[in-house]
Amino acid sequence: MDELHRQLQPYYEMYLFADPKLINEKSYNCQLFIRDCATADDQFASWAEQFELDAITEAWADYLRKADLSIGYYRPIVRILLEGGYDTNWHQLAETLKNNLHEAEVYSDYKTGELIAFLHGVAMLMSTSWDDAKKMELFDLLCDNWEFLKHFYSVMIRRPIGCRLPNFSAVANLLVQQPKYHQYIHIFYCVLCYREPTLNLSKVQKKSLENQMERIQNVMDCTKPSDDLDELCDTLFPEDFQRMLDEFRPETREQVERERNRLRYEVGLLTDQMSAMANRLKEALENSVPIPEIEKQLLRLSPGAALDLCGKMTLMLSDNQAWMNSMPDIKEKILKKKEEQDQQLAELLQQMAGKTPVSVTAGDGGVVQITDKEIINSSQTGLPEQL
Repeated sequence: MDELHRQLQPYYEMYLFADPKLINEKSYNCQLFIRDCATADDQFASWAEQFELDAITEAWADYLRKADLSIGYYRPIVRILLEGGYDTNWHQLAETLKNNLHEAEVYSDYKTGELIAFLHGVAMLMSTSWDDAKKMELFDLLCDNWEFLKHFYSVMIRRPIGCRLPNFSAVANLLVQQPKYHQYIHIFYCVLCYREPTLNLSKVQKKSLENQMERIQNVMDCTKPSDDLDELCDTLFPEDFQRMLDEFRPETREQVERERNRLRYEVGLLTDQMSAMANRLKEALENSVPIPEIEKQLLRLSPGAALDLCGKMTLMLSDNQAWMNSMPDIKEKILKKKEEQDQQLAELLQQMAGKTPVSVTAGDGGVVQITDKEIINSSQTGLPEQL
């Protein structure tokens, strides 16, 4: 095997750098033979460490672009190297490729940009602290979903890669037309929202992209999203991915339905509590608690809650003449309290605009002043301390 390894080294190098003398249509069987030899040769990966992966990748990008072939011809090389234990400074390589991706916005062709992005993904995976099995599991996930993930990368580097589509509206249209991508389309939606301000779109381009975004939203409304790629994407872009999901991911139908059910439950619970409180006040009145005391308890509540309770009690005490006689006056006091609170709020908002001290009622009739500084602070930390 040592002698075979030595004899094959010139062909290995031709394979690594996509030499047209080996990598061509007529020599396809020879290419497969060398690939199989490299896979079986346990010295291949360590021997290949003398060559830089980014240089190998650029050579393959040049070949694939000229031959108009897919990235599928390049990925087996990366797999063989990884499975063979190819060792390099993955952290440094990831940083170098990250810089190359930013430059790709300007200088790179669509195929070189794609292969640099793919290798960046590999470097980010290999630079983690996971064991080899976990790294290869995510590598397989990267390969299996690359046709979608390359569009994610495209938006991140602000230039379509891996295809000859002219702009992101066309990319979005492609994803909408491909049902196999729909379970992940929320990722593309979030990254578009995240990057859109930096895409330097014309008015026409922006309008076109907005139309496509509406189509994506329609797809999301009808599709159950999958989080299978979340861990992978978070590894590829640890500084950005989770933030863009948190900020821009729309709620799913299930989340909306859960929130609706929660609100229904809370409204039902509140209704039960209000009914129980109305019953307690009714019983108190029937147990000779004076109506002025009932009135006092009602006026301690917010006007909305007090009016609701007042209405419930009126239904339950329609045959209680004393309550029916007092109810209009109590209701009038509640409405007056509401008007006073509304007026205070209007004055507060008006004086906030003028940045002048504002007097508001606090507690049981006390008055405090809020300065313009406190108003500004309150928008960040809550109400001023004295309230």
